[in-house]
Amino acid sequence: MHHIPGIIKSIALSLCTFIVASASLADGIPNEDICYDPSIKTIQVFKDGFELAPPLIQLNSTESISIQFDDLDPELKRYKFTILHCEADWQTSADLKVSDFIDGFREENIDQYEYSYNTTIKYTHFKANFPTSNMKPKISGNYLLVVYIDDPSHLAFTARFMIVEASPVVAVGKIMQSADVAVRNTRQQIDFVVQLNGFQVLDVGQEMKIILRQNGRWDNTLQLSKPRFARAGELDYRYDESISFSGGNQFRNFDIKSFQYQSERIARIAYDTATQVYLLADQPRTFKQYAFEKDINGHFFIKNEEHAENSNTEADYAWVHFFLPYPVLITTGTFHVLGQLTSWQVDNSSRMYFNPEHKGYELSLFLKQGYYNYVYVLKEKGKRSADESLIEGSHWETENDYTVYVYFHETGSLYDRLIAVNFINSLTP
Repeated sequence: MHHIPGIIKSIALSLCTFIVASASLADGIPNEDICYDPSIKTIQVFKDGFELAPPLIQLNSTESISIQFDDLDPELKRYKFTILHCEADWQTSADLKVSDFIDGFREENIDQYEYSYNTTIKYTHFKANFPTSNMKPKISGNYLLVVYIDDPSHLAFTARFMIVEASPVVAVGKIMQSADVAVRNTRQQIDFVVQLNGFQVLDVGQEMKIILRQNGRWDNTLQLSKPRFARAGELDYRYDESISFSGGNQFRNFDIKSFQYQSERIARIAYDTATQVYLLADQPRTFKQYAFEKDINGHFFIKNEEHAENSNTEADYAWVHFFLPYPVLITTGTFHVLGQLTSWQVDNSSRMYFNPEHKGYELSLFLKQGYYNYVYVLKEKGKRSADESLIEGSHWETENDYTVYVYFHETGSLYDRLIAVNFINSLTP
């Protein structure tokens, strides 16, 4: 019995260490999808059972978020995760205590793992689901998943996910050609109404926030507050020319489900210490007429078609080489490969570099076998969002997915509740 005080002291010390590290974490990292460990690849966070679905589940339901990733380091690590609550604009909910949004333990282990099988690149595939029996969310809203080794000061990666309430609020809308004559051939306008259906809102301008998102992108989101009209039980955001997005173009794609043949977009496959996949040079589509081509709107899915029973552990890795012919060195910004394959990030991990000898921009990514979508964007200095029109062109007819997120911050409360989410496809009448 004389050991019990020592055990209690050890537990208290561990808890204090976690609280201090978590507080430092909340203050010091971006609330974005970022990988901090170069040995970690193919991070996937999605609604369990739906690989191409966004990481969105309903509060207090049986739904769960699937967390999957590969570690290429041969040393087996002990991964854990925690969550942070965020406001509608993804700033940390500073007024909330951890106990306000987590029911149960403050951290959870990722103890499901498998070693790769019959691959040239060896890795360990990790998997976890959230919520768990030990750790559940108490409230709705935006959340940041934080995965780390041993304690939060040793970050592995972060990823965003959302939890929505089962409220009566519904957002209903459709995608239109922009009403602005100057841009009507290149932009898509989102016309929608928020039906409250008895949900009480006292001050629309202060309590309601609407976030609009195109495909999986975060760089060009729109935040709205006041609607054009507020009628009894309905907020009307229709016929507003400012609520629009560049239509862009259909996503480019490549297929590396097998290394035994060259699919349509692949120039050649070579082998050395790792498989090398060279994509065909991607020509700019700036002034080309729009042509529909089926895509998965920037996402990817993992698959090995070479007699694999479990692609999670039997899909191999390869260096995929992108080349964009563009003879001019851009000094006002940087070119990037954008899509889920680069975590929708416009940063150094997705940046292309100019090769004066080849007169174009290049980037190499280490990717797992599967099917991938992507586009080329230009991130100009000082601008928040990247522009795809310079290379891809932009058409109002383009097929895109849009998501309407409806947040409610009740007067006197401490956080933004997520009370409704609606998905709208531009081809849906």
